[in-house]
Amino acid sequence: MVLKLSDFVGKPCKSRAAFEFVPKKRTHLNLEEVAKKLKEAGVFIEAETPFLLVVKAGVGVSIFQSGKIIVKETTLESEARKIAEKLVKMLE
Repeated sequence: MVLKLSDFVGKPCKSRAAFEFVPKKRTHLNLEEVAKKLKEAGVFIEAETPFLLVVKAGVGVSIFQSGKIIVKETTLESEARKIAEKLVKMLE
């Protein structure tokens, strides 16, 4: 499955200083495969479970099996979008 950030809806996270990107369509990511691709691209994986990856990409980012991406430590959409787009491109 090829993902593009245009396949996501971005919005501020309600519970913290973060921005979340939710897929417009139902998505299921194989996080083991996602982790492998991110590691190959030099991204540091802080935590890995079958349902969630926590990575460090300048700021903390959570990637869920459902495809949802939460970019933490920012409420600026432009900054969060750049980080999310960079990560999504690594998954191609």
